[in-house]
Amino acid sequence: MKSTLYTTTKVLPGNRIEIQAPTLSVGQTVEIVIIISEPAVAESSAEEQTLTLEQRQDFLKLPMSERRRILETQAEAMLAHYQEDSEWQELMAGDIIDY
Repeated sequence: MKSTLYTTTKVLPGNRIEIQAPTLSVGQTVEIVIIISEPAVAESSAEEQTLTLEQRQDFLKLPMSERRRILETQAEAMLAHYQEDSEWQELMAGDIIDY
């Protein structure tokens, strides 16, 4: 059975990453997944936002806590987008016309 340890860290000088985990034993083999946060892009095409099947499968292999963190970050970005862009509100304010 696998257990999960979730932690964040900063890249150190020399492009090094240091992780401390008191529950691990010296010489123990562990698997590490590195997820790199990218700065939010103001405008990107639909092609850039489309994930490949492999990327989707990799996402599903992540621990549930990590998937929730990623989805929460995406939801916060969308909230900010919709709060800044009021054009969608103007579209929803009109009458529905049936032709």
